[in-house]
Amino acid sequence: MISANEFAKSTVLMSTSLPGIAGIFIAVPYFRLRPRWLTVVSLGIISLFFFDAALKGFLRDYFGLRPNPTLVLHAIFNTNPDETNEFFLHNWRKLAEAGGILLFVGAWIFWFEKCMSFREARLPLNTLRRSGFASIGVLLTAFLALHFNPTMAKENPALFWPIRYMDYRNQLKQAQELRQTVARNMAQRSEWKVQYTGPANNTVVWIIGESTNRSNMSLYGYGRRTTPMLDALRNQLIVFQDVISSEPATMSSLMKMFTPADLVSPDAWNSKPDVLMLAEEAGYKTFWISNQVPNDGWLGLVSERADEKLFINKGAGRGENNFDGNLLPGLEAALANPASKKLIVVHLLGAHPTYDMRYPSSYAKFNDVDDAIAEQLSAAGRSIWIRQLRNEYDNAIAYNDFVVASMIKSTMASAPGAASLLFSADHGQEVGHTRDHAGQSVADPSGYEIPMLLWTRSFSGKSAVDKAILENRPYQTDHLEHTIMGLLKVESRYYSSSRDIMSDAFVSEDFSNGLRRINGRPYLPRTVTFNQPLAKAGS
Repeated sequence: MISANEFAKSTVLMSTSLPGIAGIFIAVPYFRLRPRWLTVVSLGIISLFFFDAALKGFLRDYFGLRPNPTLVLHAIFNTNPDETNEFFLHNWRKLAEAGGILLFVGAWIFWFEKCMSFREARLPLNTLRRSGFASIGVLLTAFLALHFNPTMAKENPALFWPIRYMDYRNQLKQAQELRQTVARNMAQRSEWKVQYTGPANNTVVWIIGESTNRSNMSLYGYGRRTTPMLDALRNQLIVFQDVISSEPATMSSLMKMFTPADLVSPDAWNSKPDVLMLAEEAGYKTFWISNQVPNDGWLGLVSERADEKLFINKGAGRGENNFDGNLLPGLEAALANPASKKLIVVHLLGAHPTYDMRYPSSYAKFNDVDDAIAEQLSAAGRSIWIRQLRNEYDNAIAYNDFVVASMIKSTMASAPGAASLLFSADHGQEVGHTRDHAGQSVADPSGYEIPMLLWTRSFSGKSAVDKAILENRPYQTDHLEHTIMGLLKVESRYYSSSRDIMSDAFVSEDFSNGLRRINGRPYLPRTVTFNQPLAKAGS
């Protein structure tokens, strides 16, 4: 499961560390007559390398490619018991596969070591010769020297995760310093050059979806009718056809959606103001309404700045069965607030795994259906559990349709004056689209291709041609803060109209000619026909 590169590095490290470190217990007289030390040390070293390989192999199998360490660490160290339990429920098959392989190999190594020990016990004890001491010294020196190469050092399983954990802790420290820096620099907000250029009353609702692949929405041509309510609103919506997320994971994607950080300058989130800061500086009252946990790492720093906050998820994480529809009363209350300028952020759980926890039983519309989609998945060799997860995922998309369409209708009816609602997902989800896998996907477009739709009162009455031009503009969400600021009618030194998808000054050519990237490579838009045969497993 691990890559050839990882295998080669681990092989070199283990083949020098095993005789080098274990050799110390032969070379030092105190240990020489206690061979059980050799067994403990040798099996300890081997187990450490093989467990590290199993863990990395699982991550490669899960993500499709070796994941960005930051992406994995945010997932590991920002988790909680409930979310961990959900992860195991969703991925137990792949975990069982990796664990089974590890146990089989480990048992074989243990048996082989016992056979060798039994055989060696029958041989006469030989004194270690000078050449033996030299070999131990050379191998131990080589093992230590390899660590002067940072790439090799990071492949040492005893250092791989501790080094990355220290990096993660440093990021948390930077986030805390950011909070303190912002507090110290309140008087310097004039440097942001914030200016409000809109009408007296303006309401902007920003709905952030979770793990939503547009390929599973009938609004985008999917063969199952998963979005009937949004389909009915189609004429009133701007449905963007070619939008991708910047990252295939929540936190790293939102960092770029909310701040001037982008794929070119990914660390700008900790030194430049986010959307809420700029909106408040322009006189907006800000609301944060969420079905996710309140203290979610960096995102907690952003949400805590909102003037009014509502977190309906009283559990410990995304593993809670709290449906997004329960956010509707909170949105309606925010819309009814008398503030003249309002920014309302709504953060959904959307279609985050585990999918069957995202919708009430009345939305289990696609369980055990025998339709064209089911036939395609079967013909492509998708396993029975991936086909079941696709059904559950489509159920979650159908419930998400109800939630988002209801929020659009509430905004249409309740927001006076200028009003807009933007729905955009943090990233996509692979559910049997390209391979026998369900979950996040770093490797292919299914992890990035998201829906983005907009209702705005200011666009009413525009021509079908103007609408079509907007809908076909290519975009990537690491520049989404420019579009949000455009809807807010807030200009600043951090706003560029060329990155605002609604602006007349938007430069489509930048996004068409290599600006968009996934997994470090240029994104090549696909012409998707949702009823075409799927790629077969292994092809």
